[in-house]
Amino acid sequence: MGGKPAINYQSVNDYLNGDKDNPTASQIIALARAFDCPPAYLLPGYNDLTALTVLDKHPETREALRLVHDLGSVGAAELLEAAREIRLRYGKDDLEVPAVPRLEESDEPPRPGRPRRRRLSFTEAAQRAVSDLEGP
Repeated sequence: MGGKPAINYQSVNDYLNGDKDNPTASQIIALARAFDCPPAYLLPGYNDLTALTVLDKHPETREALRLVHDLGSVGAAELLEAAREIRLRYGKDDLEVPAVPRLEESDEPPRPGRPRRRRLSFTEAAQRAVSDLEGP
């Protein structure tokens, strides 16, 4: 793959430090490719890597979810009960499955990195540099 990289080092650094907080879709895809993972793993909010892995690696699970989509919570409950029965048949229980983190509807997804810092004025930056050089 030649040409210009989809994301540069400075952008990655800015996201990690919280200086930037809104990557483009192409940047998310480039990072996912670099980490060899689905792009959804890099998005904030719902953090259930076990479920994401199953959805990514087993297309038939997506079909199962599509089949109960329009059935609402009743269909989801029946699918869940069927999955538990299948696990019991194979000698496994619910304790072996990682817990699913739940977000309340009012919860905002956690923001990665540090909180955004305000820009220092030239004078403040100079004072901080002197302080850093001189030490505490």
